[in-house]
Amino acid sequence: MSRGRRRGREEIDLFDSSARVSLEDTDAAIFGQIADVDPLRQVAKPISIFEIYPDPTQPRRAVPSEVRVHWAGDPQTVAALFDAWVDAVRREKDAAFDLQAHLLQDYLPPGTDGNDDENIPRELRQRRPLETALLDIVELAVSIRKVGLTNPITVARDGSVYRLETGERRWLAFHLLQLNFPAEDWSRIPARVVDQVSVWRQASENNARANLNAIGKARQFAILLMDLIQEQRGAQFIPFHEMLRAGRSEREYYAQVADGDQFRIPRGQGEKLLNAMGLKNPVQLRQYRALLKLPDDVWQYADDHNLTEWEIRTLGAATVTGVTVAPDGKPPDGYYNPFVDRANKQRRDRVWAYANRLPSLSAKDREQALREIEADERWLAELKRAIQGR
Repeated sequence: MSRGRRRGREEIDLFDSSARVSLEDTDAAIFGQIADVDPLRQVAKPISIFEIYPDPTQPRRAVPSEVRVHWAGDPQTVAALFDAWVDAVRREKDAAFDLQAHLLQDYLPPGTDGNDDENIPRELRQRRPLETALLDIVELAVSIRKVGLTNPITVARDGSVYRLETGERRWLAFHLLQLNFPAEDWSRIPARVVDQVSVWRQASENNARANLNAIGKARQFAILLMDLIQEQRGAQFIPFHEMLRAGRSEREYYAQVADGDQFRIPRGQGEKLLNAMGLKNPVQLRQYRALLKLPDDVWQYADDHNLTEWEIRTLGAATVTGVTVAPDGKPPDGYYNPFVDRANKQRRDRVWAYANRLPSLSAKDREQALREIEADERWLAELKRAIQGR
């Protein structure tokens, strides 16, 4: 192995404390030595977190729907995303939330002496959905700051920037660290660069790490099936950004393959699909496909609350599964009615508050009010269809 990677005729000695060695030199030397050993090995390199854009179709949603409406996916505005997220958590808890205090907590990896997480009663470890999702990112950031990033993200070139293939939570954790500890310089994240985003690699990554919830599995099924159908039959689907631009919901993008008669799994590809999703029984594929027909509010609620497929079927929507009511007209115990979820009332209250102070609304307030109104219009449309029995 060479002692350093040459730049021109000059050799860099990384262990010479008197030498002035830049971070770029260090990266080139370290990664260059690895490449010398195995030229076929895919090596991670540091990339600016501000040059990486998330994949909006990614099955796993690191950012809850209530917060995601405040962000268009621009890496330059992640600070605004976290500000909105913290505000949402404070409203959800109806109490203070000290993000900095959480970031300064001690970190002990699971299973080590002193980590008593396993002994905490489950009900005491439960948090509200917005808080849980944010603290998942915070705890990952704390871990990275203490022990480093062990698994680089994967990105693909997209013009002059990069498109994130795997590792959105890790990427957000680096942003969180850069925002709160800028002197430590967390502006670049180790990343493996691939030729193009692969939905199959995404599926493999999702199965290797924390398991997807039921809505994530439904998204995963849909994008894998779309890929198979496009490849083998040449069918075309409406792109994600066009679907949203037309005012339709993100669920409707995945629901393009909801019809099992029209979009059958290509012959001989069922096993590949099962393996990619980490499933064992073809019945599970039909169950996850059925979730693509959920009303939008149920879809979002189940995603934000990390419901399992069984929980959605057990507590789920009358508009999809049908609910047998008692002779007195009451639904069975435990039935979840998505239309009277507290989140819908809170949104309507916010719309009312915007209307009440209409003359004094700032440009930012008007933009947010329009988002809230659009969400309310979708809720009303779903409620109308449910009342009409469609």
